[in-house]
This record gives sequence, C-alpha cells and structure tokens, in this order.
Amino acid sequence: MIFLSFALGVLLWTLIEYLLHRFLGHVHKGRNFFKAEHIQHHAKFEYFAPANKKAISALIGFLFFLLIGIVFIPIFFVIAFLVGFFAMYALYETTHFRFHAKNPIAYPFVILRKHHFYHHFHNPKTNFGVTSRFWDRVFGTFKKPEKVRIPQKMAMTWLLEENHIKEIYSLDFYIA
Repeated sequence: MIFLSFALGVLLWTLIEYLLHRFLGHVHKGRNFFKAEHIQHHAKFEYFAPANKKAISALIGFLFFLLIGIVFIPIFFVIAFLVGFFAMYALYETTHFRFHAKNPIAYPFVILRKHHFYHHFHNPKTNFGVTSRFWDRVFGTFKKPEKVRIPQKMAMTWLLEENHIKEIYSLDFYIA
C-alpha cells in the first residue's frame, strides 16, 4: 500500500504538470503567476522561473496535500504519496532544464525533447507534457514530431557544432 501511495504521487504529478501547463500556461485568458513565467520561458528558451518562486509554489502544494491527506489517510501513506509527488516534481525540474541546457543522456530523452520542442517551436496547442507524453495521448493533444525545426536564434549550444546541428541530432532537429 505504501508503494501504491508513492506511485499515485508520481502519477498525479504528471497529470498536474500537464494540467498546469495546458490550462494555466496556455488556455487561461488573463494573468496568473504560472502564465507570466511561462510566457517568459517561451520567449526566451533559456529562461526558467526563479527558484524562490518554485519553492513557494512547492511549499503551498506540499501543505495542501499534507493537510488534506492527514484528515483522510494514515500519515505514512500521505508521506509516501508526498515523496512520490515531489520526487517527480524534482525530476520534472531537472529534466526540463536539461532539455534546454544539456546534452541528452540517452535516446529516450531525445524523443521527449522533440515532443517538448515541437510544443515550443511548432504548435503550442499540442504536446504539453514534459516528463511524459501519456496525458497528451489521453486528452488528444499529442502530436508525434518527425523532425523539429529550431529557430536559429533559439538553438541550444548542446545541439550545435560550428553553427550547424551536430550530426548525431540531424535526424531529429534542424535549424531554420
């Protein structure tokens, strides 16, 4: 049951990630904290929200789930859920930063980058997931990119070699 609580926390994070990105980052008409930061990120691919804003948001989420959880569920299940949820949040933050700033470790990360960069550079109404493509498939926002166009001014240094796409990435990305 503890593992199930942990797994539920992991799964719920991926759903929250999708919903926040899609609805607060793109669909919501008007201003909100998430959208303001998200617009900055789309405009400047190397921009990420400051750590203190992320920490405050994470603390609010932690307290919300903790208070709701302990009313209805034994504390050790709540803790397992919170560990899964916030471990996945930490993985999301690390993964998202790496997508923009570092070389991929293995090919599955190239596939997820293509998914994410298609959202950034082709169609912001698709591919909202960063750590998973699952919810995009569930909610019909999935688009499988064959080769992703990266604007010259937003080309990441890990992708380039003498202002051209590194050969290892040439089947997945191109500069326009």
